[in-house]
Amino acid sequence: MKPVILFIAASLDGYIADAEGSIDWLLKAEGEDDNGYDEMYQRMDTVVMGRKTYEHVLVLTDSFPYSDKDCYVFSTSRMGNDGHVSFVQGNVAEWLQNKQQESGSGIWVIGGADIIDSLLEAELIDEYIITFTPDLLGSGIPLFKQRTGQPKRLHLHEVKRWGELAQLHYKRAEYLTSQ
Repeated sequence: MKPVILFIAASLDGYIADAEGSIDWLLKAEGEDDNGYDEMYQRMDTVVMGRKTYEHVLVLTDSFPYSDKDCYVFSTSRMGNDGHVSFVQGNVAEWLQNKQQESGSGIWVIGGADIIDSLLEAELIDEYIITFTPDLLGSGIPLFKQRTGQPKRLHLHEVKRWGELAQLHYKRAEYLTSQ
């Protein structure tokens, strides 16, 4: 089964975007090399994100950076394909469980917060690779929404320092036993 990996950056106080949805603060972070991006990216054949994240990627880049992967964008307003991605509607967790059964190497969940929340609730994220910046935003879009379900416990796999960035790599216990 394909592993599902959340590889994302967050402020030290746990936000993935500021109150206006901007990640400009993230672009000021001083890391080293590619902060582990290429190593993670080579493990993936599928990329999943929300529509707002997709639109933000298009603004930040001159050319679509994931054209060598199968890319899917969850959207309630768009359907079909735009040449870069396939738009998907419906239950994120059910769709991802089906995608995990296909042959391939791995699924990278880029964001956004609603997708992360759905997958967290369904216990479908196998690895959490979270890079923290030294920023304290105070408010914004949280990495994890406030939860009312059962507590989750992850196992620390690795800690890395990339300049002023700290990267924590956790794995879900059930995933560890299935490897």
